[in-house]
Amino acid sequence: MDFLYEPRCSVYLNSKFYYLSYYLPNGRRILKSLRTKRKAQAKKFMYAKEQELYEGIYDKQDVLKMPEYSSAPTVRLDLNSGVKKYLDATSFQKNQRSHLNDQYALRSLVSKMDKVYVDEINSYDVQILLAKLKSENKSDASLKTYRGILKKFFLWVIEHRLVHMESPVSRQNQIKKSSTLVRNRLPSYKEIQAIVISESEIQPLVRFLCFTGARLGEALHLEWEDIEDGFWKICHKPECPTKFSRGWHPKWGKSRKIPLMPEALDVWERQPRISRWVFPKKDGSRRDSITKSWKTLKTKAQVFDLQIKDLRNWFNHFLKQEHFFTSKEASSYLGHSPLVNETHYEPISKERILRKLKRIPTATNLLQKQMAEKGITL
Repeated sequence: MDFLYEPRCSVYLNSKFYYLSYYLPNGRRILKSLRTKRKAQAKKFMYAKEQELYEGIYDKQDVLKMPEYSSAPTVRLDLNSGVKKYLDATSFQKNQRSHLNDQYALRSLVSKMDKVYVDEINSYDVQILLAKLKSENKSDASLKTYRGILKKFFLWVIEHRLVHMESPVSRQNQIKKSSTLVRNRLPSYKEIQAIVISESEIQPLVRFLCFTGARLGEALHLEWEDIEDGFWKICHKPECPTKFSRGWHPKWGKSRKIPLMPEALDVWERQPRISRWVFPKKDGSRRDSITKSWKTLKTKAQVFDLQIKDLRNWFNHFLKQEHFFTSKEASSYLGHSPLVNETHYEPISKERILRKLKRIPTATNLLQKQMAEKGITL
């Protein structure tokens, strides 16, 4: 190829979508559907491709058409190296907690893929991964989050030309929109009773969650000095060790001080003081997770399809229905906004609906009463 190569790109509308047409250095023509009906969008694709061709960057389809020429890197990017490069380069764009969450999630996701190199992963692999996570009872909201993390990673390595590939996070593996992204599960009193009386190493912790409505992370980071005179101070702890590093703060960074119910104080007072943590592991170290213990406890109690956050829903319902807390009061206690309280923490109680229906007079009785008041007889 000792001639001067001048990239020639154009777009044209064919049937439904615009197509991109261009020539490679060896004279071969490439034709691609851009899957867009907008001319302005098609032009953007064309200019971007033209720039790549000027810089000698070719995608997989181009290379297949040019066996005598390849711009592919001599060393393929392995998954672990790619993840490290991405996390290191994007750490300054996020706060520490967000970065650590992304780091944990991304490393966990790629470890589930039986692949060595980044460019080995295709759309099918992502679809299989999401299906595997779904079978592990991950919610649709969690699946959307995981897919979003993967999408950002692949777009970053592609944009920075560390690999030559199309993003495997595509329309084929989108999470369908669902009206049930917000979990609508309210445990019954019978289920709560079965959970709190079943013997388990985490039974005190679960009882405490039931009678405080606390988030699991708040309870796992609870220290003895945080409760004083019946009040629990939930606040930022810069020196507190966490699952990833050091420094813990409540969700949204909002501190609060709440009075505890007698049942919650009773759990706190009965806990043995073997370490600084109120609910530690057997060796006294801070507990990071209760996944296995929670599963065992549910099996013993014969209560299924119950998540830890459902206990928070139940306590919110308990405050509002049994103690007549307003949404504003309940949200202040639980540490979120009144709007979130109404939309996320107020599941429909079938038992409550039935009780209310029984108090409503039948339509016939109501009609007869109204007719009698007006002096009308049948």
